[in-house]
Amino acid sequence: MQSSPGVPCNTTTFKDQLNINDKSTVKKQKLLLLFIAACAIWNSTKAQSYTIESFEGTKVKIHFTRTSSWYGEAFSCLTDTLFLDDYGYAKEIHILKRKFLVIGYYTRGGSGFQCRNTIILSVKNNKINAAILVQSFGKSFGGDIDGSLYKVKFNITGNDKSNFKLIAHIYDRHKSYAHPKTGYIKNKQVIFAFDPDQNIFYTARKKIAESFTIDGSGGESEKLAINETLPVICLDKNTYYYYIKGAWYQTGEGDRLFKSFYKNP
Repeated sequence: MQSSPGVPCNTTTFKDQLNINDKSTVKKQKLLLLFIAACAIWNSTKAQSYTIESFEGTKVKIHFTRTSSWYGEAFSCLTDTLFLDDYGYAKEIHILKRKFLVIGYYTRGGSGFQCRNTIILSVKNNKINAAILVQSFGKSFGGDIDGSLYKVKFNITGNDKSNFKLIAHIYDRHKSYAHPKTGYIKNKQVIFAFDPDQNIFYTARKKIAESFTIDGSGGESEKLAINETLPVICLDKNTYYYYIKGAWYQTGEGDRLFKSFYKNP
């Protein structure tokens, strides 16, 4: 059919119009979803702030901020910031004895293994302190392993820095289809003392005279020679945590130490 002279021909069919309407609707839906996601992220960021009592007795806020570098999360209070490495997302956050913020968080993990760490933060002299930083959950699965589980729950007793104690309740279970006799279930408690000068919990003090290789989160490594008595955390016979110059280090194979958080200069 030819169009009349001077009158433009309308080639848009009803089907085409439906497609245009559908595309417009999809676009609006996408914009709506982006708006909802942005609001959720904004609300989540806004909510990531917790008020605790400093060791001077004042109320202070610890803020959570996601970082774009290899540091997964930053915790800030006033002018001080602590950066956590290998941070996935928080599993649980709660306050103990008004002064301690307990954060259980997933690390990035690996194939066939889930892992969570727990860091306990406090504030003294306007500075954030990591009272502990340890692995508190591990779950293996796949292959011939079924039901291997390691988890730690923490509680604090005492009323002030003179008598604070940290209690770790540890559940450790291992099962194997191929080697059923190697299976076990263990329950135990570990009691930590509190150092009021450094604001940390520890299970023992140990004389260390050794040279270590410290592996950083960016792939770099450095040598560190230690010859002193250090606060130590030991939750099982295979893993130790050393408190060296204001930071916790986890032992690895051989002379390796791993540092999981960093402070601003």
